Amino acid sequence: MLATHDLATLVVLLSALMHASWNAVIKAGSDRLSSMALVDGVAFCFSIALLPLVSPPPLVVWGLIGLSVVVNTLYRLLLIRAYHYGDFGQVYPVVRGLPPLLVALSAGLVFGEHLSSAMLLGIVLISLGILSLLSTRLESNALKALGCAALAGAGVALYTLIDAQGVRRADSVLQFVVYLTLMQSMTIPVVAWMRRGPLVLRFARDNWRIGLFGGFNYCVAYGLVLFAMTLDNVAKVAALRESSVIIAAIIASLVFKEPFGIRRILAACVVTAGILLIKMVD
Repeated sequence: MLATHDLATLVVLLSALMHASWNAVIKAGSDRLSSMALVDGVAFCFSIALLPLVSPPPLVVWGLIGLSVVVNTLYRLLLIRAYHYGDFGQVYPVVRGLPPLLVALSAGLVFGEHLSSAMLLGIVLISLGILSLLSTRLESNALKALGCAALAGAGVALYTLIDAQGVRRADSVLQFVVYLTLMQSMTIPVVAWMRRGPLVLRFARDNWRIGLFGGFNYCVAYGLVLFAMTLDNVAKVAALRESSVIIAAIIASLVFKEPFGIRRILAACVVTAGILLIKMVD
């Protein structure tokens, strides 16, 4: 039988694969806002279907869910804005590279977690490996893109800490995931409808199959992360989760025919070294 730490690692790495998969759906879409609205719409339907299986959460958990929804919505809007100003190579490494460091620095204050020097070094290696993917080509709006990306990354770190608190105070992981997804999946479709109108429905009609795939992966991926946070350190889980960036690079190479390149190979090696270091000190 797997030890708790090993189970947490396995769950997070599976989550990283699924996270990269639904992000690939967003990237592949001709309209990223409509793609995200479609993924959220599918996630909303899944959460409605699962409602009979869980009871309403305690009042304190409702407060954390509300706060998480606000932060997560701001993060998504900042992410879309960052992609408006900059390309994928500028934005994504910052958005996913900053959170492990920010969560590691904050988890001690929030949860009283104490990381060993080796584990902290592993987290730093994962962040540096991701940040090394940052494009060296600066566009005309590079500062705006990087600013929005940094704020989005801070948003990821903040909602990670909020959700870790929420899932630990909820009656069960499923309860928190269902109600968080239910509330969180409403905002982006509303924003998309306000900006796109009936075009969102046409987009959903033409892309429902890929939306179903993306929405399922989105729901399960984050549910697995929250489950892992009940088993192991929040900072460690947050860092391992970002291995999705390397998986996303592999998907980009295989599916979108983007060159993997020496930088991505080196980044993958650094991230892998960080993951191995974290596992060695479990």
